[in-house]
Amino acid sequence: MRLARHVGLGITLACALVACSSATSPPASAPPTDAPTPEQPDASAGPAPEPLPADPLASCPDGYKDKRPVAGLNEGFTVAGQQREFVLIEPPATFTGPRPLFVGFNGTSENGTRFAARAKLADFAAKGFVVVVPSSAGNGSFWPIWDAMRAPGSENGKNADLELFDALVGCTAAHLSIDKTRIFVGGHSAGGIFTNKVLRSRSELVAGGIVGSGVFSLTSNGTSAPLSDMFVVVTWGGDNDTYRGTTPNGVTVPEFSFVEQASLASQHYDKEPKVQQAQCRGNDLGHAWLPINGWFIDALLAHPKGGPRAPVPAAPVGAAVTCSESPYVAPPLPAITCGASATAGCQAACQLMADCVGENRTVGTVMKQQLADFGFVGTSCGGCLTRCEQASSGASNAAALSCFAQHQASAQCGAGIEGSFPLMTAVDACCAGRTDASFCVGLCTSINKNGAAAAFFPECKRIAP
Repeated sequence: MRLARHVGLGITLACALVACSSATSPPASAPPTDAPTPEQPDASAGPAPEPLPADPLASCPDGYKDKRPVAGLNEGFTVAGQQREFVLIEPPATFTGPRPLFVGFNGTSENGTRFAARAKLADFAAKGFVVVVPSSAGNGSFWPIWDAMRAPGSENGKNADLELFDALVGCTAAHLSIDKTRIFVGGHSAGGIFTNKVLRSRSELVAGGIVGSGVFSLTSNGTSAPLSDMFVVVTWGGDNDTYRGTTPNGVTVPEFSFVEQASLASQHYDKEPKVQQAQCRGNDLGHAWLPINGWFIDALLAHPKGGPRAPVPAAPVGAAVTCSESPYVAPPLPAITCGASATAGCQAACQLMADCVGENRTVGTVMKQQLADFGFVGTSCGGCLTRCEQASSGASNAAALSCFAQHQASAQCGAGIEGSFPLMTAVDACCAGRTDASFCVGLCTSINKNGAAAAFFPECKRIAP
């Protein structure tokens, strides 16, 4: 129960770190600069297009049962008691028959209109796709953009954003002819997180998608059942795909790297027996939707649901992007080994920090300053041991350090947000109410300087406000 409560509290704001979109977006009306000609035929393969059956009376909310969505912004789309909006971009009239569908998800500091312009999603329509881009409504319990990340055990609760996705697909198919074998999703940053959620929760429906700089941690569908057949492209901007700034709820993020999350997603989808995975990495393009829409379009169209696996071509020449079907494995950070200490519990406490934060690419990046405050310098743990040993003696400190030693003995730290849970749980348990334990107070004082990191450690707010 302590771990579950800790996850619910600690990750709620911490996951905000990973859901920020590009700071700049072109105007919503900006035309695509590299759109293909509408006469170019679909580069499709596999099963022939087949309409997705849908009845507007059953699939559409009031106001859309007898009204066709219009090109551009559509408002008043009521789902799960919320008034939602979405942008519709239609293909040229030269395209006939059931059309592929692309549903896009916006990042943190934008809506559907801005994301459609920033990612130049009109390119997809120019190639024959019906493009639908809803706006987020702040439904996430962890990061208030899309309801994409859930604590273990709560994955399958009511989700208004998944309900919106279902309604948009059904209602669009009720008014426009949509090919049921070519339904794709994609998004960037916060939208990339929700893309992971949709791919893992609706794999029986979607043919695949594009995960752009999205967090994979905590987007599970809550089951161990294999995913249905899909084609998934995991993308990130390169080693410099990071975000720094202040989130809408006022939490300052010193730095967050998306590299490890791309690695986790790429490896997971590659291991799914029915999923064909590809990954595209930018050449230090930063936190960006990769500028290879033509490649994305051709790759998606070549992988309809139920079709054969098709080879993935190299990225376009000159695009500063490299694509591969091999899973991306992020190189591990150097190991940190904490030596012996004359003070009982200090070696264990410092080693737990090293294993769960110092060697964690996701959380460790956010807590870079805290690691320095704790006394870590590169792979050296000596400063942490010294700081621990200098903490005042006494029963409270001894009890806290003994508790840390017990937690460290059974801790299983690893990658991603989940990989840092053992340290979060240890601080929550070992420092609970210990305002007289100088080790805990010093530790928490440092953590509380980082608004984002503090969300991981709720007990710190109580003993070192």
